[in-house]
Parts: sequence; structure tokens; C-alpha cells
Amino acid sequence: MDTIAAIYGRRSIRDYEPRLVPRPVVAAILHDAAQAPTPPPSGAAPFVFVVIEGIERIAAYGDAALAFARAHRKPDRANDWVDKPGFLVFFNAPAVVIICGFDDGYGQALQDCNRAGQNLMLSAHARGLGTCWVGSPMLWLRDPATRAKLGIPANYTPHAALTLGYPSGTPSGIPRQEPEIIWQA
Repeated sequence: MDTIAAIYGRRSIRDYEPRLVPRPVVAAILHDAAQAPTPPPSGAAPFVFVVIEGIERIAAYGDAALAFARAHRKPDRANDWVDKPGFLVFFNAPAVVIICGFDDGYGQALQDCNRAGQNLMLSAHARGLGTCWVGSPMLWLRDPATRAKLGIPANYTPHAALTLGYPSGTPSGIPRQEPEIIWQA
């Protein structure tokens, strides 16, 4: 798939068919994601990918993330999503990928995970799969009890969560205007 076509054609998918993505396909997508350029490794992998499979398991985790967010939210409009009736944290996805960055003190773990997440989304799109970068479960994912339950290594921090699956439909995109550019010559 042409990269430019993928950039303009990929959409955030918020509803999925109820079928699992085969593990070899997920593994190939994660291998693509791991090709993200990162600073030279310091003896550890720059990221760890935690894959959660199964619609029921993921829905239960979504309910836990929503309850956690309600109990720990700060009072501002950015957290109003917790009050939306019927809100689904993981949009009925059959798989969720959590990208965790290595905390070695150089301060680039978040950026490393962002680069890997972009690769993941484009790789999935090229294979006919849908993704959605979800921010709502991040507070829950960083809780020590959740980290332990999901097997996230102590020296890695979850920085990105993405749903993954076969889209039940593809929403139309919103054309973007030309960006504001400030040239310094």
C-alpha cells in the first residue's frame, strides 16, 4: 500500500467485527511497529507490547478502566467522557495493544511509543485492519495493580493503547485544511 494513500485513507475505527485477528498477523504488525526509529538501545528493548485478546475480556477491562477513571478523575471537561451513557473504552475490539516504553532515564519513552504506534496503525491499515488510539484507559493502565495483572515489566511504562480488529465499517474522513506553517528563513 502506498504510504501517502494510507495517511489519507486510514480512519479511527470505533466498531469491530466479532472475530479475532490471527496471532501471526498481530505479530507481523508489532514487528512493523518495532521498526520505529529510536535512540540507540541501552541494553533493553525500547518497547514492550502487551496484547489483550478476546472481546469479553477486553470489555471487562474496559469496564474496569471506566470505573477507575470515574473514581480518580480530576474535575475538568477533558474527563467528561466518563459520564457518557454506554461509553465503551475499547469499542468492542477483539484485540488491544498496549505499547510500553523503557524507562531508562533518557526521557524519550513516550516519543518512542508514539513512533511505534504510528507504525502500528499504518501496518494494520495496510493489512485491511482497523485501529483506534484510545486515551481513556491510560490512568487505569498506569495503576500498579493493573500493571501487575497485565504483566507489564516494572521498568516499562504504558504510553499508548490501541484497539485492533476487522472494522465493521469505515467512517468517512473529515478533510483537513492546509496547516498553518511558520517559515523561519
